[in-house]
Amino acid sequence: MKIINEANEKFKGMQDEICDFLFDFLRKINEIEESTYKRSVELQKNKLKLGIPKHIIGPGENELWDEFKQQLREIIPPHITDKLRQRGFGGSYGDPATYFYIDGDCTINFIMKSATRAVVITHYSKGIDMMHKFVIKNEEGKWLVDAVYYGFESKPDKWSVCAIQ
Repeated sequence: MKIINEANEKFKGMQDEICDFLFDFLRKINEIEESTYKRSVELQKNKLKLGIPKHIIGPGENELWDEFKQQLREIIPPHITDKLRQRGFGGSYGDPATYFYIDGDCTINFIMKSATRAVVITHYSKGIDMMHKFVIKNEEGKWLVDAVYYGFESKPDKWSVCAIQ
């Protein structure tokens, strides 16, 4: 991971605090997603052994989704603003996990121009070159993710709003 600090001189020293908050949060989401995916693969294998077609819900699959959502409900809300909470969260899991790149090959832009708001843009490759943009706000002395966007390196000025996964 390479971090490019583009913050105003006054806020350059905030990079570690804010990025550590964000990356630790994303790692927790990744752990839940990876664990759920592994269990899903096992359930799929079991379903095949039982002769249940792929498109039919098999034993344990609904419970796995319920557990996945519950685990996310325990870790996500304390780290996001009410605005982002309204978008929902945890709509999918897969391999690789949504934020797989955090501990891998990615470039980060850290941008901060005021004491209450920072932007972290992640650049990574997942078959194509992609980006996530996280808007982080300070509310009552606590850093919270306020908005999440995704985009493509081929269109660097076009962002689409999304939910935290």
